[in-house]
Amino acid sequence: MKLNYYLFALLFISISCTKKEAVLKKSDNKFYDKAYEFLEKKEKDSAFIYFNLAKNAFLKDNDSARTGNCIVNMAVIQAENGDYFGSQETSLDAIQYLNVHEEKLHPVIYSNYNNLGIVTKNLKEYKRAIGFFDDAIKYSTSPIEITTCLNNKANCFRHLKKYDKAITIYKAVFKNIDPQNDKKGYARVVDNLAYVKFLQNPAYQAETEMNLALQIREKENDLWGQNASQAHLSDYFSEKNAAKSLFHAQQMYEIAKKIDSPDDEIEALQKLVKLENLENSKKYYSLYVSLNDSLTTVRNKAKNQFALIQYESEKNRVDFLDAKAQNIEKSYQVFKRNIALGISLLVLILAVFWYQKRKKRLQQEKDFEVKSTVLKYSKKVHDVVSNGIYQVMSEIENSSELDKNGLLNKLEVVYEKSRDISYENLTGNPAIDFKLQISNLVKSFSSKSVKPIMIGNEEELWADIPQNLKNEISVILQELLVNTKKHSKAKKIFLKFEIIANHLQIDYSDDGIGLGKTIQKKNGLQNVETRIFSQKGNLIFDEIIEKGTKITISFPLKNG
Repeated sequence: MKLNYYLFALLFISISCTKKEAVLKKSDNKFYDKAYEFLEKKEKDSAFIYFNLAKNAFLKDNDSARTGNCIVNMAVIQAENGDYFGSQETSLDAIQYLNVHEEKLHPVIYSNYNNLGIVTKNLKEYKRAIGFFDDAIKYSTSPIEITTCLNNKANCFRHLKKYDKAITIYKAVFKNIDPQNDKKGYARVVDNLAYVKFLQNPAYQAETEMNLALQIREKENDLWGQNASQAHLSDYFSEKNAAKSLFHAQQMYEIAKKIDSPDDEIEALQKLVKLENLENSKKYYSLYVSLNDSLTTVRNKAKNQFALIQYESEKNRVDFLDAKAQNIEKSYQVFKRNIALGISLLVLILAVFWYQKRKKRLQQEKDFEVKSTVLKYSKKVHDVVSNGIYQVMSEIENSSELDKNGLLNKLEVVYEKSRDISYENLTGNPAIDFKLQISNLVKSFSSKSVKPIMIGNEEELWADIPQNLKNEISVILQELLVNTKKHSKAKKIFLKFEIIANHLQIDYSDDGIGLGKTIQKKNGLQNVETRIFSQKGNLIFDEIIEKGTKITISFPLKNG
């Protein structure tokens, strides 16, 4: 039920029509006056457009007060059309333009904070809405404004089910209201107080007070107030007397149609669907669905319209009507020049693009085979020759005694491999025991400062491993050891070989500086990854450990 909202709408109309004269006076801004003309005719969409145009003009003139007033009016129009989020955002924007130290602006500031409270309440942010109502009270200029805010604040406490606080506020309002001079306000607080007492205690006999409020509202021809009374009475009798509850729901529905309040029509239809017999319930449900869908469509359309207007406003902050007359000739000449330059530039870009694309295609066709060959053999040179030489260098560095013949033999092997670099199988000698080959490889990187530890390097483990996979493993381990030697500053290297679930798993770790949070797979590491993937293997870098490097490699094995 939107009673509080429409009470505010009445206040808004009062502020819009009278405060313009009394507080901000008339302006030479033609959009400003036109906006109020549309507002008085209740053509809210047009009023919104002209308030927006007036706002832009006032911004240009550095008139903050009238800028803020325009924005507040726009926010209220958005709220009336159900755009609560948009209204909230617009009202918050208005605050920066309204100087709280200027007393003449207090009516506008009050209107803005009260609007913020209402839309925030309708968005079900009740605690935040209470704060806005408190702000509104600070800048209220009449008892009726204070009463309205207190009533709205009490309703928020009611929604929060803090009935004691709501009752305290209603009672305070009741004491200060004059039942003769403000009969509508008196009926409102009587009805709300009785209703919240009933919510707090369902056994409370609220019928007499609610009917009294309804009678006053009927005498005053207060249809909005009657709508609220019928809603409260229907709720009150819902568990006590189904026939009376149904009667008041029907009355609420008829009154809601008279005051053209679709939100209250929907609320009344919801009550009727629950209270009516099956046949009538179906009829009311169909009406509910149709009205709800229609209201949603209309409000979405309004939201989109307001958003588009504001977007265009931000994009066009100058007065196009005046600027068009002054700059039309200049704009036309600039336009022609820009078109000519644009066409010329486009032709040039297309020509360059076509030439470069054609050249690139021809070059790619020419170089593809060469690049493939270069990449293939550069990889082999790195894996076989460079790492082989580095292994020999490491052995020289880490050996206390120099075996000249042994070193010459190893260099001769590297030489033979480099000479025969075009052959595929360069990485291993099947005649050499693979366990020994791995041991010698790891040992060659051992020194006083670097201690490799190896587990699982047994003949039984390597017995059923294919030779091509052994060759790749040898190069992969050599690459990892070289990389560790060059970059990691490690003192310990750990290697573990094991077969798990028909997979050969290799765990490699060191206590060096690690690879960092972002692993750079360049050169050697890229070759390691390529070789692993060529054997359908898997590579995992452990990025969680704080220090060192931990790598897990696994290869699938064929079932024996």
